[in-house]
Amino acid sequence: MEKNIARAISWLLHPLLIPTYTLAILLNTDIFVPPSVPLTWKLMLTGIILLTTFVIPLTLTWILLRLRMITSFYLETREERIYPILTVAVFYYLTFYLLKGVHLFTVFRYFMLGGTLLAILALVINFYRKISLHTIGMGSVTGLFLGLSLKFGINFNTEILAGILLSGITGYARLKSGSHKPAEIYSGFVLGILVLVL
Repeated sequence: MEKNIARAISWLLHPLLIPTYTLAILLNTDIFVPPSVPLTWKLMLTGIILLTTFVIPLTLTWILLRLRMITSFYLETREERIYPILTVAVFYYLTFYLLKGVHLFTVFRYFMLGGTLLAILALVINFYRKISLHTIGMGSVTGLFLGLSLKFGINFNTEILAGILLSGITGYARLKSGSHKPAEIYSGFVLGILVLVL
């Protein structure tokens, strides 16, 4: 039962969904997006981000599974993680590039650049040891709001605390599912925060 709950949490807080969740939070923050921005524009942007950061990378991972280049969606070995992480890095950068013309949303654009850098670092680290991609993702969104708070003095205490709490839940789920050791959980979270804050 606990393992099933852990897997459900892992899917709900999957690293590929973090950009979409982050965008949804920012779109509902008047500081960055004026209330005059139409809902249709917000939905269209969210759809594009969901497509480039979740649907396409997940589809390509499914293709790798069909080609037997990986054995499951869970990517349990370091060897199986190489191509999926590389795919994420490419599509995160593509998303960053596509948002070049959207001057209204510079903050999210640089979040995607940070995500690209994190994917590349995760790929390099992966050659030597496992690191939790889930806590990298949760650390990145926590780091984004922490960085914005430090840089601009904006009160994002709720978002930061929610990020820490959800990171803890995610880490617990990854440990319970037997996917990671504690050091891999903590190092992923710290890496995610540091890169986005910087």
